[in-house]
Amino acid sequence: MATALDELKLRIEHNISPDDVIMGILSGLDEDTISKDPGIFHQAIYELKKKDAYNELLQEFEFDISGLAPFSDLLDRVLFRLETSNILGTLNPRYAMYELQKEQLKQGFNKFSDEQKELLLKMSQEFASLVNS
Repeated sequence: MATALDELKLRIEHNISPDDVIMGILSGLDEDTISKDPGIFHQAIYELKKKDAYNELLQEFEFDISGLAPFSDLLDRVLFRLETSNILGTLNPRYAMYELQKEQLKQGFNKFSDEQKELLLKMSQEFASLVNS
């Protein structure tokens, strides 16, 4: 008989969360570091969400666009969770960059179907160009 913990582990392994989507995008980056600037990060995800091809994967991310830059409460919480779990490390002296823990990021990526993985890799490329421009 499965325990509640076993059921929770099974659900986590198969259900795709917003955390998994961001992990999937980041896992496809060639770089091992990216800017930690929240304005840049939120703007990049906002730009991706505006594209019909990516909307399904990013549908849970709602953005407030009334400020200087788009801001998503959900994205902010996801980034916080990834930071506190050390998937996004900030070991650099000025805490200006995220150090990507690629092996841990792949865990989120592996939950997706092959078609979704292809989409995530395209999103990764566009995300990289948006945060590095």
